[in-house]
Amino acid sequence: MTACSIWGLSPLFYRKLGHIDPLIIMAYRVIWGMFFLAFFLTFTGKLSGTLSLVKNYRIFFLLLCASLMIGINQFGFIYSISAKQVIQASFAYYIFPLIAVCLGFLFLKEKFSKIQLIALLLALMAVVLLAKGLGHIPYISVLLGVTFGIYGLIKSYLGLDSLQTVSVEIFLLCPIALCYLFILSLRSPEILFHVSTTDFYMLAMSGLITAVPLVLFSLSTSGLNYSTVGLVNYLNPTFQFLVAVFIFSEPFTLIHGSSFGLIWISLFIYSSDAMRAEFSKSKKISSTE
Repeated sequence: MTACSIWGLSPLFYRKLGHIDPLIIMAYRVIWGMFFLAFFLTFTGKLSGTLSLVKNYRIFFLLLCASLMIGINQFGFIYSISAKQVIQASFAYYIFPLIAVCLGFLFLKEKFSKIQLIALLLALMAVVLLAKGLGHIPYISVLLGVTFGIYGLIKSYLGLDSLQTVSVEIFLLCPIALCYLFILSLRSPEILFHVSTTDFYMLAMSGLITAVPLVLFSLSTSGLNYSTVGLVNYLNPTFQFLVAVFIFSEPFTLIHGSSFGLIWISLFIYSSDAMRAEFSKSKKISSTE
């Protein structure tokens, strides 16, 4: 819940950095996030164990894929704020639980019921309706939803320590961030070396905002049925939606309302069915004890 609250309200923070290129913000997020995570690892005594993860080629490859997915996802999220498309970002994280169902079915052999299939079809209708209203595919929504879904799938499959895996992901992104800032410093040094004090501290704070929610989200995926992971994540898009409409005053048309209405109905159907299944499962377990 804490991770979703931070993500949901983070547009308020990043809008204050709207005058800075999203790629620069993303690069600073990665670098400062690495420092914060290195501190956490040292504090918890997990630094050596984290470094040993990269010695396993299979784990290294999967974490590399996870780092690329979350890197693209977080850049897309920052871009949506600068492009004043937070509503699309909100839509993406609403459809994430349903994407999780599909990925869990395809790759983890998790089963879904007929009721959940209805929910998926309603979500697909919502995406098509939004695309028709916009006149094009909601690229930001699709990009954020799919990359976040694949990221969560990989983390659920690995089932490793969340703090360690998130740290490896950030460390793997760090060389890319450093190379980008180095090239930028050669072309436009004034962009990097003439940052105001306020911007400097906010960019540093972005590292903390990066590290903490990722650790908390990773904790939520470890040991849980992946198709139910999204149930606790509705707070994130709800906050984003409220911020976009009532604070940023982004356009919310009849098409938006219809699309979001379908998504909310599909999520209600899916959540009700998932909670019913969890209740039946816990009831069976208690009856056998």
